[in-house]
Formats: sequence, structure tokens, C-alpha cells
Amino acid sequence: MTTAAQEWKRHWRTLAASSLGVATGFSMLQFNASIFIQPWQESFGWSRGEIAAAHNGMILSAILSPFAGALLDRHGVRRPLLAAMALTGLVYLAMTQLGGSLVQFYATYLALQVIGIFTTGLAFTRVVAARFVKSRGLALACTRVGISILGIFLPATLHALVASEGWQAGFYLLAGIVLLVGLPVCWIGIRDTPRSVASEKPLQRAGDGESYVALLRREPRVLLLCLCAGFGYAPLSTLLSQFQPLLTALDIAPADAAMLTGVLAGSVLIGTLVSGTLIDRVWAPAVACLFSLGPILGCILMLQGSLTFPMALIAAMLIGAAQGAEIDIVAYMAARYFGMRHYSAIYGSTITVMTLMAVAGQVGIGFLYDRFGNYQVALIVVIGGLVASILLYLLMGRYPRQVEGEAEPSVAPTGAEAVA
Repeated sequence: MTTAAQEWKRHWRTLAASSLGVATGFSMLQFNASIFIQPWQESFGWSRGEIAAAHNGMILSAILSPFAGALLDRHGVRRPLLAAMALTGLVYLAMTQLGGSLVQFYATYLALQVIGIFTTGLAFTRVVAARFVKSRGLALACTRVGISILGIFLPATLHALVASEGWQAGFYLLAGIVLLVGLPVCWIGIRDTPRSVASEKPLQRAGDGESYVALLRREPRVLLLCLCAGFGYAPLSTLLSQFQPLLTALDIAPADAAMLTGVLAGSVLIGTLVSGTLIDRVWAPAVACLFSLGPILGCILMLQGSLTFPMALIAAMLIGAAQGAEIDIVAYMAARYFGMRHYSAIYGSTITVMTLMAVAGQVGIGFLYDRFGNYQVALIVVIGGLVASILLYLLMGRYPRQVEGEAEPSVAPTGAEAVA
């Protein structure tokens, strides 16, 4: 039986490539899009509402995620990923040619969002989960280390470049990163696992060979996992969408609120690594429940109507740690409960539910503030959502014995991994 140490020795190169790949794909723009808002306003006269409307394409991307996942499950990750990385770089270059037409802007941005599906964790976590079993939780957590580290340096660099050379230079930088760093790394480091070993496995799980639709009919816990993900992630996304004005409404100075937003981002990485380590040793739904209790406590603190800086710091750290934990726990549970055959389709389905519920929450918190003049009701709704997620996680039950410890039927080192 392969040990955790052997997994890391054999597959660390693939994990490093996956972490860097996630960091250099479409996620770069997701985390830095706000840098371009003011330059676009000045260059084209667009309103912030007109610019923000481009993000509606994420709803389409979310709806398409299960279908993209099914494609990855059926045809492998490498070819769609390499094509998507190359096309993402080219569409970044196309963004430099915007000329003031909103139609051109929306079409180009939508292309980025749809193509970008294949450059996110939907693809890379499948590669990692297929190779790591004993330390799958920590390995999945490490796939997000790259984007966290890049998130420390890229925004300031991008902002300075846009300020000195214009917004087009920012997209040239993004294109250069994905084409000159991300694409070569994925070309060298990402390989599909061969499927020929499947017939050699003495233990085949129930339903082996069935379609994803058949799995959905047979296994209600797929839908349950999607609801767990939605109720666990959407409340956190809702809080983050208004976190700085929420803090200032609770008597935190604007400068301190901005600093606490940075603290929250740092807590995301901590939550990711801690939860990844725990779920390799503890029942994953219990870990999810533990991390959901943190933001519940943070919301209770904020319900007091006024916060001191130390209390706000605690709330920010608890919320950030939970956000870091949530996505990786869901990815781990998708593999642990249902195996790797339909992993990306299942994970894509959780993305659909998380995104749609997050959009509803982000819109809803604004309306609730406008209606009541404060965030009290919104905080109560967020607490309710997190409590619901805890109850749903507890309904997941024991891991199925037939898929416990199951990797994709092929974890032999491939390509560069064999040189270890």
C-alpha cells in the first residue's frame, strides 16, 4: 500500500505544476478585475454598472461547469487544459484591442469566462485527487497555494503597471504570464493518468461504468453535497462582497477596514492548509462543520452593532479561514464519497450551486441593507445559511467502503514524475 510520503515523492512535481497552473489561468483576472474599472471609465466613459454587467457571464460559466467537468472526466484533462490556457492568453491579448464598444467588451469577457472554466480548480484538482489518496486533503489544499502567493504580489504590480503604462499593459502582463509561464508549466507537468490499469483492480465499486445521470439517480448524496457546498460557501461570499462597508458600518475606521480585508485574505491560505491537513485524518463533514462555526461566531460578534478592532480582527480571521477551507473540503468529499470516474462533473455541479447561491446572496445583502439601513438582518440570514450547511454536512454519513482510499485506477508516475 502506498504511503503519504511515497505519494509526495512520486507526484510532487504534478502538484507543483497544478498549483502554478491554477494561479496563472483565468483566476488572475478574477482577483484583479477591479484594477481596470477606473481606467475603462476614463478611456471609454463606461459606468461602473455597465462594466459590472460583464460579470453576469459567470452565471453562464457556472451552469456550464458540470458539462465541462463531464468532458474532463471522459476525455482527460491535458488536452482541454492546454487548449484553454493557450486560448486564455490569446483572449487576454484580445482585451487590449477594446475600442469602446460594450458589445465587444461583453463578448470578449464572456469568452474569457467560458474558456477559463478549464483553467481553474475544476481541471487541476482532478489531476491532484487522482494521484493522492493518503494525503489527498493536504494535496488539494496545496493546489491553491500558488494563487494565494501570486495574490500577494500581482495586484500591486498590476496596479503600478496600469498607472504608468495604461490598462492595455496590464492585459499584456496577464497574457505573458499565462502564455510564457502557465502554458509551459502545464505542458511539462500535467499528464492524464492511464486508464488501462482499471481492469487490474480487484475491487470495483457499485455502479462502475454508469453515466453521471445514472449516478445522480442512484446516489442522492451528490445533490446533498451540492447543497452542502452552496449553503457553506454562499454565506461567506455574501459577507466578502460587502466586507469593507460592513466593517465601517460597525465603527471600524476605513483604513483599518482595508487592512482587515487583507488579513481576511491571508486567513484564507491558513484555513486552506489547516483544513486540508485535518480532512486526511478526521471525517471531512466534521471538519466542515468546525470551520462553519467560526464565521457564525464572527457574525454574532458583528450583530452587536459596533466592533472594537480586536473583535473585528477575530471576525475577519474566522471568516477567511472558513472560506479557505470550504472549497477544498468539497473537492475532497467529491472524490472520497464518489470516486474519480465522475469527479469533475460532480465538482462542477457543486460550483454551479455555489455560484448561483453566491450571486443571490451578494444581491440580497445589498437589498437588505437598502431596506433596513443596516446589516443586522443580512447577518442573521448568513448565520441561518451556515447552520443549514452544518446540518446538511452531518447528513452525508460515513464514507462508502467501496471507494475509501480510492484513487483513479492509475497512479503510476507519468512523464516528468518518473524521473523522481
